[in-house]
Amino acid sequence: MRQAVLALLLGWLISGLASGQDALTLDTAAPLNALQVYMCPIHSDYTANRAGTCPRDGMRLVLSNPFDVRDYRLEFNTVPAVPVAGDTLTLQFQIFHPVSGEPVTDFIRVHDQFFHLFVVSQDLDWFQHIHPVMDDSGLWFIDVTLPASGYYKVLSDFVPVGGTSQFIAHSLVTASYDGDILADSASLTPDTQLSKTVDGLTATLAFDPAPFIAGLYGHLNFVFTDAMSGEPVTDLQTYLGAFGHTLILSADLVDYVHSHPLDLSAGFDEENGPMMFMIPMGVDAESLRGGPRITFDGLMPHGGLYRAFTQVRWKDELRTFAFTFAVAERQ
Repeated sequence: MRQAVLALLLGWLISGLASGQDALTLDTAAPLNALQVYMCPIHSDYTANRAGTCPRDGMRLVLSNPFDVRDYRLEFNTVPAVPVAGDTLTLQFQIFHPVSGEPVTDFIRVHDQFFHLFVVSQDLDWFQHIHPVMDDSGLWFIDVTLPASGYYKVLSDFVPVGGTSQFIAHSLVTASYDGDILADSASLTPDTQLSKTVDGLTATLAFDPAPFIAGLYGHLNFVFTDAMSGEPVTDLQTYLGAFGHTLILSADLVDYVHSHPLDLSAGFDEENGPMMFMIPMGVDAESLRGGPRITFDGLMPHGGLYRAFTQVRWKDELRTFAFTFAVAERQ
């Protein structure tokens, strides 16, 4: 199945580059940062030579340079400057262009938001997926309350207009924390029970391949059932324009993957013909229902232990499932 999907996606990429009118004339002698094509803000490997939508997720293609992967500069501050656990803390962000140094105020809306922010405790027991707002000057801000003193990782996910997707990490340490950051790293144990229930919804997880292998793409295959009846759940609601979101982090908080569902219709394989999407392009996502099967993919760069936080919405409530798993080193 994976070979068929990859072949089809490659076909889309080739046809997008080679077909149609309104083609861009790419000046190969121009500096690298001047080369622009239409690309998907989520799947940056999908490019085309004209405006349109991404066939994988329905996102509007934007003019950008897929070969320019420089990080934008992100200034991160807190108010108060020294965070106190249990008190309201304002997180502030400002983004600057890597060449001009000017503040950036134009961003691409991805999954219903311009800025996705993840805040995670060092022990990986506390997790938030939240969305800052921007004022007229380009300053982003949002309030949080950290549950305990310690070390936290703050992950910023956004796409500036004209740039590529940015996923930038910062560290945050609260007042009164007197521990050893290295010694206090998360102590994880792989889950042996791969079914968990949160507020009446049961998620059962399977890995493909099992175990995951460092440096190779793998799939997290979820099946959702009603904890009371045991029946498959087919009325999952979309959350931020998708049937789920997953953040995968290594135990040392060095490696992380933000993954969205592979929105293929159930039962797709080589014999079933053209790929069909669970979320059709141009349809009001809020009106759709999905499940019981949802698949996420990810590439873990190193062997070791990882924790995945997966969020889905059912009966108008968001549920978060945390699973810990091991990744084997590639032989």
